[in-house]
Amino acid sequence: MIRRKPLRKKIKYAVLYRFILSLLWVAGKLPRQWVLGIYQQLGRLAYYLFPEERQKIAEHLDYALDDEAKAIDKKQFSKTLFRKLAKNVADIFISHSFRSSADLDKIIDVEGLEYFEQAYQRGNGVIMLGPHLGAFEMVASYISSNGYKLNIVGRKLKNPTLDKLLVDHRTKFGAKSIYSQEGVLTLVRALKRGEVMAILIDQDVKWAKGIFVKFFGKPTYTPIGAAWLAQSTQAAVIPMAIHRLPNDRHKITILPEIEIAKTGNTENDLQTNTQRFSDVLEKLIRMDLTQWVWMHERWKTQPENNVIMTNDG
Repeated sequence: MIRRKPLRKKIKYAVLYRFILSLLWVAGKLPRQWVLGIYQQLGRLAYYLFPEERQKIAEHLDYALDDEAKAIDKKQFSKTLFRKLAKNVADIFISHSFRSSADLDKIIDVEGLEYFEQAYQRGNGVIMLGPHLGAFEMVASYISSNGYKLNIVGRKLKNPTLDKLLVDHRTKFGAKSIYSQEGVLTLVRALKRGEVMAILIDQDVKWAKGIFVKFFGKPTYTPIGAAWLAQSTQAAVIPMAIHRLPNDRHKITILPEIEIAKTGNTENDLQTNTQRFSDVLEKLIRMDLTQWVWMHERWKTQPENNVIMTNDG
């Protein structure tokens, strides 16, 4: 029995890997509109196959938006979310076969690139802050394909073959992949070299140190890594996100640099800066609520006695 479990896991990993490879192959061979059409139908099917996810979406909308949620048709909202999510996955898979920034330019528009460029040219590093919104993997592809020295921070996947596939996808335009377990010194050194660090802080992750700040008006456990890096270096924090447009192009929206509080009181500054980051991410998400991952249990961790907490207790 002890031997069978690892064997089943290996078989499961192998089957999933081959399935993903087949999807990538199809996405790279068929015309884009065909692929989007196929995935849109898969998204519609997923709406019916995953009732628990639909329930999470409705519950999270009610919790986060309060009275605002009463005006939302939850059924239609979920259908739209599943459809857009599937099409965004399709475009991420399609972009796996891209070889240059010119390929990305065919489907991506950018607004506010001057904010990023000004910060990058200062040479003190840039923290690229964003949410799991739209085809978010394509933001990193766009930045690295245009020659910026990008580092992508992420958790190592349990499936080693899929992890390698993801790393290969993220690094094909010259970006570096950094596992969050590698330690903060790796991140600090990259920023001090004037490089870019892509960090997402809009999910409830137990392995990351965090504090509670307001997100959609609710106390939300949020990683402090980005704020700590901003306070410990001279790096600029530039928020950005990508949205799918009605014509199936994508638009990367880059907002002005976020002012970083550095009063000398580390704990208070972490609270202030993490709140500022969360406020901006909410602003980006509200540009199109139907493209954020509402099925993720963002508010699962709750504060005890309304006290600011870290993962160390």
